[in-house]
Amino acid sequence: MDRHIYHRFLFFCLIGLMSFVTGCSSSDAGEPSEPETPATPATDEYTYLNVEYRKWQNGTFQSWTTADSRETRIIDNMNRYTPSLEYSRTAWGGRIGLQPSSVTGKDGFFRVAYCGGRPYLLDPDNGAVILHGIQHVRPGESAAHQKAFSTKFGSEARWSEETGKLIADNHINYISYGSNRIEAFPATMRANLLTPKTQKIAYAETLYLLRTFMWDMSKNLGYAFDDDKYNRLVLLFEPTFETYIDDLVREKSALFAGDKHFVGYYLDNELPFASYQNADPLRGIDLKHFLALPDRYKAARIYAEKFMQDRGIVSSAAITKKDQEDFREVVADYYYQLTTKTVRRYDTEHLILGTRLHDWSKYNQKVVEACARYCDIVSINYYGRWQPETDFLGNLKSWCGVKPFLVSEFYTKAEDASYKGTNYSNTEGGGWLVRTQKNRGEFHQNFCLRLLETKNCIGWIHFEYNDGYASNGSASNKGIVSLEYEPYEDYLSYMRQLNLSVYPLIDYYDTRSQ
Repeated sequence: MDRHIYHRFLFFCLIGLMSFVTGCSSSDAGEPSEPETPATPATDEYTYLNVEYRKWQNGTFQSWTTADSRETRIIDNMNRYTPSLEYSRTAWGGRIGLQPSSVTGKDGFFRVAYCGGRPYLLDPDNGAVILHGIQHVRPGESAAHQKAFSTKFGSEARWSEETGKLIADNHINYISYGSNRIEAFPATMRANLLTPKTQKIAYAETLYLLRTFMWDMSKNLGYAFDDDKYNRLVLLFEPTFETYIDDLVREKSALFAGDKHFVGYYLDNELPFASYQNADPLRGIDLKHFLALPDRYKAARIYAEKFMQDRGIVSSAAITKKDQEDFREVVADYYYQLTTKTVRRYDTEHLILGTRLHDWSKYNQKVVEACARYCDIVSINYYGRWQPETDFLGNLKSWCGVKPFLVSEFYTKAEDASYKGTNYSNTEGGGWLVRTQKNRGEFHQNFCLRLLETKNCIGWIHFEYNDGYASNGSASNKGIVSLEYEPYEDYLSYMRQLNLSVYPLIDYYDTRSQ
């Protein structure tokens, strides 16, 4: 017999004998055999947290629940992730060494680039940046803010020095000043905030093109806009609008000429492109609403009538859902085309960051696609959710095409915030309420980890630097510092850990997806 065949024969005989002996041993014991010990399952990717929250809804707080937060992720509970900080960075915090496959923007300023199939901002020193910032970095204006400011700081110079250090120590790489009438950081605080000792900070501001036109209507046209009766987007078609925003952009863009810290412009904030199920014509573009406008706004009415004629729609009763969406699309397209063309006329150095789409406007395909056609980045203000919805993130990837998106506002508030021994009412604003500042940190990490996991998000901006205080004494825990300018360290520790971990987390998610 061939030696190899003989050895195989002996091997199978031995296996058969072992099986026979094992079977006899089990039978002889008179008891069923012990089940095999299952292989140790692979460690779950996350050990999830349950974080209690409550919503402010219909004028009251709802009950505490964990209905939407039972799969809350934090970095310390990522079981397969090994952190590493061995990354070379620019002075802006940008990652060095990534090779861009495409770049949009002007050399020496912030640009949009794709590196390894993921969008980044390229900083002025060619580092790849994911923005992680805070909004409205400036002293508060309420009496409570001013009293605490005077006691703790006494001057804008000292405030900005300490605040710049707070920003840098927590590895925040983006801020905004946030004036309603767009302006650059005042000279008294600019250097301390934008060039603290350990890094350089980026910033961006909002032009408020349509909103400023609305605010100035009494001065320019002799009457105020009826914001409680009509959708403000009807003002797009006012004969003076184009000239007005041309003058505005020419004036304001001069403030940022040559500024390498300046990322770019949001065109407007939370314009009413779409409402829930088209139920509110003041919060969403509605063809019938436009057709019914009075003579004061006849330019918008004529635009809607021409749309009807071009589409062969014989009456308001014949308007279909598709007609409604098509009209929304042409209005949105007109807005984005006109405004971006105007900005580009005066500024080719900086990026155009969209309009901070909010509420149901950000869920509308036609609106997002119009924004992506003309803007460098699609910005969204993201409230009312514990975490980004998976299906919506998928839609954004499709609707935005090659353009990345930025979460330009989000936050949650904590019940434990107080002012002079009295807990905040926390009834104002869009963020939900959690128990503690630690829980705020858990919400923050969970939200942003899911943004990092998707490959077309270019960053997130927390709303905002300072807690809110209304004239009626109602306080709201939106800030990274309290009304008395004390940092929320329990919250900031989570923000800081995330900010330091952005690049290794990207490597983890991108490697895992492959």
